[in-house]
Amino acid sequence: MLHRRYILYFLLMVFSFTQLLPVYAAEDDSPKVEGAYPQTVGKAALLMDASSGRILYEVNSRQRLSPASVTKIMTALIVVEKGDLDLQIKISQTAVDTPESSIWLETGEKLTREQLLYACMLKSANDAAVALAESVAGSEKNFVALMNSRAAQLGMKDTHFCNPHGLENSAHYTTAYDLALVSREALKHKIFRQVVSTKTKTIPWADNDYDRLLINQNRLLYRYDDAVGIKTGYTKQAGNCVVGAAQKGDLLLIAVAMNSPSVYQDLAQMLDYGFANFHKETIKKSKDLSVVIPVENGQEKNVQARPKDDLNVAVTANEEAQLAYRVYPQSQVTAPVAKGQILGSCRIYVAGHEIGQMDMLASTSVAAKPPFLTRFKVVCITVLKIIAAVLIIFSGLYLIRLRNIRKQRHKRFYKL
Repeated sequence: MLHRRYILYFLLMVFSFTQLLPVYAAEDDSPKVEGAYPQTVGKAALLMDASSGRILYEVNSRQRLSPASVTKIMTALIVVEKGDLDLQIKISQTAVDTPESSIWLETGEKLTREQLLYACMLKSANDAAVALAESVAGSEKNFVALMNSRAAQLGMKDTHFCNPHGLENSAHYTTAYDLALVSREALKHKIFRQVVSTKTKTIPWADNDYDRLLINQNRLLYRYDDAVGIKTGYTKQAGNCVVGAAQKGDLLLIAVAMNSPSVYQDLAQMLDYGFANFHKETIKKSKDLSVVIPVENGQEKNVQARPKDDLNVAVTANEEAQLAYRVYPQSQVTAPVAKGQILGSCRIYVAGHEIGQMDMLASTSVAAKPPFLTRFKVVCITVLKIIAAVLIIFSGLYLIRLRNIRKQRHKRFYKL
């Protein structure tokens, strides 16, 4: 009985001691710099370098949460990638019936994709999001399939979409990290940056004497001097969610705050921290980095692969001498090879730790060799052409010789 009492006292002492220990986020691999870190209060937060994808600060960045209307970043990306923004869209009853935030679309009304895109991203109009989805994929269901497929391509492993607007659904979720990934891709498109950085926009309103006025709900654009977007979101379950982006000089940063009672303060703290401690460094220009990859069954023996963009990364002053990269090309590729085809990756390291990677793309196309029978046919035709050419030449020579013989006979006849 005495031994049990001692054991109980010992366990209580251990438990009390462990409660006094500080708790750290196990996933936090962000770089350690001098000075104060951001004091974010949201459930999840993340700061990313847009050039390299390097994480500069994170808290619970892989926790699955409801994204609310920041869902529309993926919607906008797919619409921009689809293009044809001048296309006139006839508004369906399904789009009109979409609840919550809207621009009061009317059945049969016509607006362009670009006008609906502004409505979707500035006013966060759910009816505009559905109209866009239907214009791209024929139905909202088909568009959601595109969203999830694109998410998988971007490496958004903890994301699943159920709609193009972000209204609550238990199976509709994402993470701060995944939102940064899709935002990084979307910011590569000039039209996307143009839309999300616009503060006000007017678009037509059918059968009315005035236009619709769209005011961007992203207050970061008004509160942070260097802000360039991106998107806000709110539902009761998701809380306040904002993906923000800002650029100073050539350094573009993406900040994400999810379910935060002080979302814009979270974003400002992260962005201030990033700009105060990091700068953009170019490791290697794309034009100066290439590898030669053997091509099997190709009309060319090799193809060159280059990184899609320059190798840029946000670093501290102390990290400049610790930068490195390594190329991981495919050992061989089989023709046909399309220009821009992914043929490997280039990984970027800081102090020996991988912080990002970039695809290596084929610089040119390489056609496949024709099948054996086709090749045999080509060879036979080529040989026949050569024989025909030789026969023509010899025939010509023979005719010339024959003409000369006739001339000589005529001369002999007249001499006689």
